[in-house]
Amino acid sequence: MKHDLPPFALLIDADNVSKDAIAPILGEITRHARLTVKRVYGDFTTTNLGGWRETLADHGIHPIQQYRNSTGKNASDSALIIDAMDLLHSRRFEGFALVSSDGDFTRLATRIREDGLTVYGFGRTDAARAFVQACDSYIFIESLLNPPGLPSSDGNPAPNPATPKSNLPPTSKPATSKSDAPPASKQAKQKTSVDLKTLVMRAYTKVADEDGWALVSRVEQYLRANHSELNPSNYGATTFFKLLSGLDTFRVSQRKQGNGHAQFCRPKQAEQKTTPVAMLIQHDPSPRQLPQPYIEAIKAAVAETRNTDHWAKIADIRAYLHQNGHKLENSGFSSLAEAIRATGQFDMCDAGGTNKMFRLAIQQSLP
Repeated sequence: MKHDLPPFALLIDADNVSKDAIAPILGEITRHARLTVKRVYGDFTTTNLGGWRETLADHGIHPIQQYRNSTGKNASDSALIIDAMDLLHSRRFEGFALVSSDGDFTRLATRIREDGLTVYGFGRTDAARAFVQACDSYIFIESLLNPPGLPSSDGNPAPNPATPKSNLPPTSKPATSKSDAPPASKQAKQKTSVDLKTLVMRAYTKVADEDGWALVSRVEQYLRANHSELNPSNYGATTFFKLLSGLDTFRVSQRKQGNGHAQFCRPKQAEQKTTPVAMLIQHDPSPRQLPQPYIEAIKAAVAETRNTDHWAKIADIRAYLHQNGHKLENSGFSSLAEAIRATGQFDMCDAGGTNKMFRLAIQQSLP
C-alpha cells in the first residue's frame, strides 16, 4: 500500500515531557507524517516515570529502559542520540520528531538536517533557544494543551477560557516542577505574541511581488527558515493561512496563478495607501498620435492582465500585444511606456526599478 505521508521516527525524552502531552503531540505530528518508529527513553523504575505504562500502551510507544547508573549523568539522552543516528543511517525515514526541551539535543537536530531530513521539535516554552532554532519547526507543548487565541490588535494573545490553566504540562525535573510557567516561560510567550506581527511583516516584505501581494506559502517558508518556533499551532491555528487570516493587519485572498489559484496576502495598510497616493499620472506631451487600433489593443491588454486594483504590469501588456500581433513599430514610438503615455488615457506608477504599471485613467472606464 502506498502512503501519502512521509515516514518519521518519534523519539521522546521522558525526563523532559509530561505523559499528558503525548496524545496532543501525536495528534500534531501525524498531521504531517506517518510514524513508523515510536520510542520513549527514561528510567521507568523511578517514581517520576512510574505512571507512563498506560500512556505507552494507549499509543503503541516502545519504552527504552535506561537505568541511572551514575549521579549527574543522563543515560537516556545518550541512548536516544545513539538510536537516532542508527535510524538516520538506515535511510528509511524522511524526518524525525524529537520531544525534549534539552539543549543537549541541538547537535543531533542539526546533524539530522545536514542529511536533508526534516526535524520537528516539541517542548516547553523555556526550551533551550539553540535547540529550538536547530529544528525545522518547534511546537510548544503548552500551546497544544492550552491552545492560545490569535494576538489581538494590542499584540497580546486572546484568552482561551475553554481550557483551564491546570492543563499545562508539569515537568518531571525537580528544578522546574514548582511552576508550570516559570518567569522565563512567561517572557517567551509574551515575546512571541508581541513579535508575531512584526516577524510576519518582515517576511512579507522579503517575498512580496511587484503588485504588493505575497504568496502565503513563501511567507511561511521564510518564517520557518528563520524562526522555527513560529508554528501555527503555537498560536491556536491549524494552518499558516488561518493564522494570517486571524491577524487584523493582513488581508488574505485566493488569486489566480498559472493554470490554478494560490493563497496570497498583503498588509491592509498598503491597501489603504494605494488609492490616495499620487500615482505619477504622466501623459506624454508629444504631438504624435497613436493609431486608434493600437490604442484599443493597449486597452484590451490592460483589461486582460490587470490585478484586483486594475493595475497591469508593462511586461504583461507587452506580452499580450505581442501574442495578438501588435508590434511596437506600428505605434510610432521607441518604447511601449512612451506609447501608452502618449494616449493620455492611462495612469502610470513606478513598481520599482524600471518596472512600470498602468491602468486606465479615472475618467475612463474598463468593462
